[in-house]
Amino acid sequence: MSDHDKSAHLDLHAGTGGSALRYVPYFLVVLALYIILKASPADLHEPFFKGTNFAFSWSDVLLILSAILAMAEQMKVSHPGIDNTWEALVMVGMGVVQLVLFVLGVAKVPHFEIFANVVFVIITIISMAAAIVAILINARTLRRTIGVGDN
Repeated sequence: MSDHDKSAHLDLHAGTGGSALRYVPYFLVVLALYIILKASPADLHEPFFKGTNFAFSWSDVLLILSAILAMAEQMKVSHPGIDNTWEALVMVGMGVVQLVLFVLGVAKVPHFEIFANVVFVIITIISMAAAIVAILINARTLRRTIGVGDN
């Protein structure tokens, strides 16, 4: 790849000299989509696609997207030898934001009631689990780099 091709290539991988986008948690997309869907008149649990043996609702799509983005978040911190601690901490921060939104919703604070449901709890659990695993992945890849081992 020539220098021109390298400079034209947008590198979104954390710790590789990419733009500030590497610090944007992918779960921000899930949160935005969730808020948009909840603000719409559509029912999240109503199937919008029906196959012969299955049906997809928007809540299913959100959960699938959350699982995929959780794995992608973990890939952001899996580069051996690169300290991606900030990226992992931003992921934890996103999980904390989601948890606060849920708590405010459960407490019936006005305008936060949309976050007090099972779909949002599951999305939050996936987000927080991905963040914890991301911190462990980052720590282990750094530890291997400095030659301590993985025992």
